[in-house]
Amino acid sequence: MSDAAHDEFEKDFEMVKKATTSLGEHFDSVQIFVTRYSSQDRTLNGSWGEGNWFSRYGLVREWLISEEERTKEKQRDRSI
Repeated sequence: MSDAAHDEFEKDFEMVKKATTSLGEHFDSVQIFVTRYSSQDRTLNGSWGEGNWFSRYGLVREWLISEEERTKEKQRDRSI
């Protein structure tokens, strides 16, 4: 990644940190994931969170498991 692209992403990532802090004033924990397609044919990504790490981890894990199960259910329904 070029220095200019890196600087731009870092600047924009500050928005993620500010949003996390703002939401953290109203919630026990916050976890935000972001992605952006780069002009250099790659996807940039980042994540930031505040609050209890175990709570954030558990929520993300539960969400992943639920989404994977929904995908499997859709596949089963299509094969019937």
